[in-house]
Amino acid sequence: MRTPFALFFVTFLTTSVLAEPQPRDNQTVAVGPWAIASIYKADKLESCTMSRPAGELGITFVRTQDGLSALLDSRKWRLDRGKAYSVRLVAGSRSLDAKALAETKSVTIALADPRLNSKLRSASVFEVHGDGATLRVPLDGSSAAFERLEACFSKREATEINPFVASSRKP
Repeated sequence: MRTPFALFFVTFLTTSVLAEPQPRDNQTVAVGPWAIASIYKADKLESCTMSRPAGELGITFVRTQDGLSALLDSRKWRLDRGKAYSVRLVAGSRSLDAKALAETKSVTIALADPRLNSKLRSASVFEVHGDGATLRVPLDGSSAAFERLEACFSKREATEINPFVASSRKP
């Protein structure tokens, strides 16, 4: 009598696990030197990223519902977590002051200025001037990569507007 019950119980658990929707895989596509990725949480597109290494510096542009931000990281950094560092951002002829919010080995900079963001698409380098150093982010191939980044994120908005359109998982 225990064997049929055990078999029923295992079958029930297996069926219920298989019936649950599986989370979407994050997908990555190369656009020149950049890797464009779509980031899903709970089967919903949360953000799209555009990243590449530049020597010891890791560079990621993140597009979320709140806008565009830059994430810079290095294994060599020892930053004060939670501190906001003053920086000067330069792309082409556009420059502005901003705050870099620190983690231990990375900083996040909100890129809220649309004129700076448009310059990022055509500039050859993005500079982040801090008190101790100037970080030079190469932007070769960024025009097509930024277009793909926006296309990735606009798919999120299209599927939220029309619930009858299946979202594509391509970034």
